[in-house]
Amino acid sequence: MIQPTPTRSWWAAVFDLGPHAGAHWTALRASLAIFVPLVACLASDRGDLLLYAAIGAFTALYGRHEPARVRLAMQVQAGMVLVVGVILGALVATVPFRLWLLVPVAAAWAGVAVVLAETGRWHPAGALNPVFALTASATVPIALSTVPTVALAAAGATVFALLIAVPGRTVRDVGDPVRYRLSWRDLRPSDPVGGHVARYLLGIAAAGLTVATSGIGHPYWTFVTASVPMSAPDLHARLARAAQRVIGTAAGLGAAALVLAAHPGGYAAIIVIAVLQACTELTTGRNYSLGLVFFTPMALLLGDLMLPASIGTLLTQRALETVIGLTIALVATVITHERRTPSNRTPPRHALLDHV
Repeated sequence: MIQPTPTRSWWAAVFDLGPHAGAHWTALRASLAIFVPLVACLASDRGDLLLYAAIGAFTALYGRHEPARVRLAMQVQAGMVLVVGVILGALVATVPFRLWLLVPVAAAWAGVAVVLAETGRWHPAGALNPVFALTASATVPIALSTVPTVALAAAGATVFALLIAVPGRTVRDVGDPVRYRLSWRDLRPSDPVGGHVARYLLGIAAAGLTVATSGIGHPYWTFVTASVPMSAPDLHARLARAAQRVIGTAAGLGAAALVLAAHPGGYAAIIVIAVLQACTELTTGRNYSLGLVFFTPMALLLGDLMLPASIGTLLTQRALETVIGLTIALVATVITHERRTPSNRTPPRHALLDHV
């Protein structure tokens, strides 16, 4: 007889260390997916497209635990959403009042994205990457005539990520059945997705208002940080994820100071980004805090290539926006918290550990 698992505190979960689970294959795919498109941008003298190509490369992060065919299908879905997010964000970036326009657009987009993520049972779960795609693209002002080029950069990186989606094995490639997938008709008002949508609408709208009124230098960081805890499946997991975000970001800022102090630029910066991406994927599935030690300097380096600033300014803004974003997310979580019953589905362990 299977004994019930004793209840653990959310704080204990902060320090959980998951299995390796074939992370080296994910790390290799993710590193190649971002390295090649970024090199292509620099080689074609289009450094202004680095951000959009990097967003498309995030397609490679999806489906790390799935057999190759399921992984490819999941990446096709997620990649299309990321490209659409880039296009919408780029359109927002063409207007002078983009930060105020971003409030309703980002909130609505987050709601749509979380429904799609829940429907397809994506992992990384939630709307974090789609929110990043839209809000980061909306941050850099561009001309309307540039939007098609931006879309092509993101789409090209997405296609490349799909081309390398199949190689590599996972622990689920041997003998495991393809998991059950939701369909649109399975989504009912009583399903948890309704709470997720409400949480994202409230949290992202609040993040947008904060960004629009504060004049923060890299506003998409606030949106992304607010999305992090909301992607977790329940209250305890959201609290654990928020704590991991604080711990990992604090350590990551120290690593970022060292990386930025070396002032890598051009192809050297791209090599550093690719290595950090690989390290992120090797560690994030085991513990989110560990992954952030590498992801934080990668994000700051990529952001610095697009919107250069002093090292002190970048580190301070990142720390401030982490605090603001997490505060908003936790308030939204408390307001929209749903009570779970014993019959509710328990999410798989990897859903709590994925890169979100």
